[in-house]
Amino acid sequence: MFNEEQFQQALRQPRLSGPVPEFLKANRAVRIRAIPEAELQASTLEWFEEFERKLELYGRLGVDLGWVLEWAKKYWWSFLVRDMSHNDQLYAADVRYTDVTTFGRTIVGIDEFVKYNFAFFDAIPDWRYDPLPGQAYLDVTPDGLVRTVIRYIGSGHWTGPLRLYPYDETAPVIYGNGRFVQCPAVDRYHFNADGLMQEGETLYDFLDATQRGGVLPRDDSWQFRALMAASKVPALLSRFGIR
Repeated sequence: MFNEEQFQQALRQPRLSGPVPEFLKANRAVRIRAIPEAELQASTLEWFEEFERKLELYGRLGVDLGWVLEWAKKYWWSFLVRDMSHNDQLYAADVRYTDVTTFGRTIVGIDEFVKYNFAFFDAIPDWRYDPLPGQAYLDVTPDGLVRTVIRYIGSGHWTGPLRLYPYDETAPVIYGNGRFVQCPAVDRYHFNADGLMQEGETLYDFLDATQRGGVLPRDDSWQFRALMAASKVPALLSRFGIR
């Protein structure tokens, strides 16, 4: 059984496999300060304390959402320690999920959802997710269904190939160069009447993520401009009715 001590232990346990630089070695137009692991751990603890206070406020208003905190702890813990043994307590069997890397497709089912997540863990073995304080939004419908939006940051050393949809040997791949990456994202979760995630979505800036990882060049580089200029060819073909 999952318990509070497991959660607290995961909070205290360092995960990153190597040093965190002062600034990301990224290809963005400005320097980006890298957040060290101790600070990530502290902000995650602050987030959970803040989220608990938010749910207590709902309780005083007559809406009991204590289960959402337990769900959030179990969900965060499962990915941080890579333990999927409680998935049936977190997701509906037919959970539907989308991500930038699905290219518009929808992942259906727990097994496919797990496969998608582990594509990132295979590419970035020490990848950790940390929710950002002050950036969690909770909505309760008139029918009592719960929906959340949470902004967080992912951190780790990109040492392996990141497989995109369908996240197997047939998938297109982006290769990491071993550098430390840190990228913000936003997750949206919709829960059913049983308190299980029924629908979800991860949104992030793909240009930002690939430039932070050193895969996509800077916007003022000749390589980036050449990539953008290549779009002129299909545009001309389309204009002349050639597809």
